[in-house]
Amino acid sequence: MKRTRDRGVALLLALLVLVILVVVIMQMTASSLHNRTVAENHLADLQNSYGARAGYARAVLYLQADAEDKPDVDSLLEPWAMPIEFDLGRSHVKVTIADAERYLNLSQLVNDKGEQNPPVCDQLRRLVKILHFTPDIADRIIDYIDADSKGEFEAKAKNDRLYNLEELLRIDGITPEIVYGGLINGEPRKGLREFLTIWPRTSTDASAPATPAAPVVTPGTTSSAAGTSSSLTNINTASSVVLQSLSDLMTPVIADAIVAYRTQPGPDGKPQEFGQVDDLKRVQGVSDGLFNELNGKITVKSSTFEIRCRGTVGKVEKTWVYVVQRKAGSPSGTPPADPSTAPAPSPSAAPTLTLIGSQMLNDFASIKAPESPR
Repeated sequence: MKRTRDRGVALLLALLVLVILVVVIMQMTASSLHNRTVAENHLADLQNSYGARAGYARAVLYLQADAEDKPDVDSLLEPWAMPIEFDLGRSHVKVTIADAERYLNLSQLVNDKGEQNPPVCDQLRRLVKILHFTPDIADRIIDYIDADSKGEFEAKAKNDRLYNLEELLRIDGITPEIVYGGLINGEPRKGLREFLTIWPRTSTDASAPATPAAPVVTPGTTSSAAGTSSSLTNINTASSVVLQSLSDLMTPVIADAIVAYRTQPGPDGKPQEFGQVDDLKRVQGVSDGLFNELNGKITVKSSTFEIRCRGTVGKVEKTWVYVVQRKAGSPSGTPPADPSTAPAPSPSAAPTLTLIGSQMLNDFASIKAPESPR
């Protein structure tokens, strides 16, 4: 009987040891798989980071080539406006370039003192109306950004410019559907974000000193360097909605006609573009009164570009947005002391591209990143 009891105890101990070994092995396996996933995610993230940098470098080459070939006009017909895709190692890189002049710039709602800029504030109110949102949406955004505390929606206001467009969601009364679009009261609506930018983060005050141009720098943390820029809209790239927001006289029919003009074949059979602001008079419906009101608000060239680079390895994605500002080059050489001995004027230097900002938009590991709204 004692021997049978001893055998039973031994069997229980053996089973206990076996269970412990199984648990330990399972834990080691889980830990090993976890460490492997972390290492793979880290490697994929690193590859995506280099992919984004490579995308930025390639986009800069496109913009530099465009500045040399067509320095006076920027349109959606040019190579820089087309998506760029390539593979760098395991990372699939997608790059899009969009000029800031096609959007309404929320940073221009105020000057550097935080005071409201009435023309841009009025344009935002028109934009909100065109998108069929309630008028208070524009006032909520303006009160959130301007420096004063006199508005109706000053509660929790930042009283400073936005860091990114997602910050709109912090404003009371502004929902994701208003920012990104979606169903509102059962009706599909476009969101504000599709028509907005925050670049350049500079004042429209013409008396503000401009920052000298700097060479293109390696992308990294956000830079605040930027020159003074006016809030002009490029009629070669702006959407019909943004064009409508420029004036109460701009009807949807006229705005659509402007957009259609950019895709119609010209005398040479190729799609045409606005070579100068006066070309806008060729569009049917653009009266002298409308043109005079738009004159000073519009342009046919762009100077600020948002470069969006997304690297993807499996389910790991990383997206960076880099913002560069293009400025015309200055004549090379130093002026001589004696003007009478001055040589013939030298050609202007090539335009320079200055990195004025960079932001990481997402950093996802092992989950699919949402598609960018723009």
